[in-house]
Amino acid sequence: MEFTVINTAVIRSGRDDGYHNDLDATQTFEHLGCLDLSCSNILHMANFCLISSSNLTSLKLPVNRIEKICNLDSFTNLIELDLSHNHIKQIENLQGLVKLQRLILNHNPLTKIQNLDTQRDCLEMLDIGYCKITDYKFTLYLKKFTNLISLVVEGNPCQIEPIDSERTFILSIVQSLLVYNNKTITVEERKKTLDVHSQLITMLEKNDRKWKRMSVDEQLRLERMVDRKDAFLDRIPEGEDVDFNMSVFHNTTVEQVLKENGRYGIHNVYRTYADDFRRVVNEITEAAETSRGIRSQLVNEFHRELQQLINSGVDESRKCVSEFAEYKKRVKCDFPAGSDDGGNSKTNDDIACRRFDERTQATWLALMSHEDKLSRKIMKMIGELRNVLEKQIVEFKQLVKKRFCTLQRQQNIFLQFILEYAVSSVQSDDINNRISKVSQFTNDISQCMESQASQVERAELYITESASKWLDDIFEKLNSEEIQRNRRKISEIATFIRYQNEISKLTVLAVKKV
Repeated sequence: MEFTVINTAVIRSGRDDGYHNDLDATQTFEHLGCLDLSCSNILHMANFCLISSSNLTSLKLPVNRIEKICNLDSFTNLIELDLSHNHIKQIENLQGLVKLQRLILNHNPLTKIQNLDTQRDCLEMLDIGYCKITDYKFTLYLKKFTNLISLVVEGNPCQIEPIDSERTFILSIVQSLLVYNNKTITVEERKKTLDVHSQLITMLEKNDRKWKRMSVDEQLRLERMVDRKDAFLDRIPEGEDVDFNMSVFHNTTVEQVLKENGRYGIHNVYRTYADDFRRVVNEITEAAETSRGIRSQLVNEFHRELQQLINSGVDESRKCVSEFAEYKKRVKCDFPAGSDDGGNSKTNDDIACRRFDERTQATWLALMSHEDKLSRKIMKMIGELRNVLEKQIVEFKQLVKKRFCTLQRQQNIFLQFILEYAVSSVQSDDINNRISKVSQFTNDISQCMESQASQVERAELYITESASKWLDDIFEKLNSEEIQRNRRKISEIATFIRYQNEISKLTVLAVKKV
């Protein structure tokens, strides 16, 4: 069977008032209140402009091939919408249906119930049976629909254990319901439901609030990640417990010393060094954030000045073109069609043409001179910005290098302290055993120092290389944009002059014919 589209013939076939004639479509569908286009093999929801949007209250499109809900915004008086037995994967584009009371979507591959906020106070019946919904989170969404009295969800893959508790669970959440899965809800059943699931309702509401907070936190985290990337902080840890590299305190010897000497103030030393680590990392982070702010401000100011400069150059070129246009208008009015003084008409025409060509050439040179000056000013501005930013980036790199050196020095001091304490605390009557333990501690701490030095070096290298790359990328982009702007402008000037020359030639030919 071929796909069909919604047209006048299809709409006439779907009228439920028995009215079928060949009158004009706009007259036929002007007062149409109900339309049933079921089993019409319709692929797209389109051409609804054929129907009066103010009168249609019921639209039925079941058993078709529709994949997307759309083009319904104008049907503000629609009360019933039936899209069952289609291929719709998402509820969407229903914002305009502010009076919708009945929504039938059964036998569609829906996985979520969403985008019905506009219908929160008007929707009375929702049928989502035999869809692809896998859990009952949608009940928390529907709980806010205070006028929802009938709900059909049977045939979905979501399940509750035990199976027979599904009905009581749904009723406990969506408490406005009077009919569930086409069965009436009694007063006794509702009371029993609330008694059984009161604790569950409280828990679900608490989890729902927690989930919303987590969503907000996740959004903030993503925004913070973007800011950190712009400030070259991707490889720098963050948070209240940051120690730059926590593995420094997960070393075997360090953990052993902290574990065995809890009463002797070792943990106070640990906390002191941990605070120092955090302080240094915070200084690096603050420096990066400050650098980002300065850089952003400089770049924004540059773009504002650049736009002002370009606008000024455009005005100058526009003035030159306007003067040429005025000259051209005068020439057109005074162009000789023959001699009026007994002279040679051909000579007068040639003189006039030569003067026009000279003026065109002068305009060409003036426009090119304007563009050349403008381009040189822009390139000078780009060079000055680069000098300022390079100086700022160099200062930032120097600060980062200094802070990372301090960080590595503090790590080494701390590890050296742990090593000395571990070695001094070795007690054994066997000299070989003592030497073995000292050697083990020494090797362990030495490897830890090397590992820490490598990680600090990588972090520092990442920041400095990111800063250099940012500088190169931004000026490569600025230079490329200016080259493209300059070429486009020159091309426009060349096109303008070429057009004027062609017009001049046509004018000369017209005059000679006269």
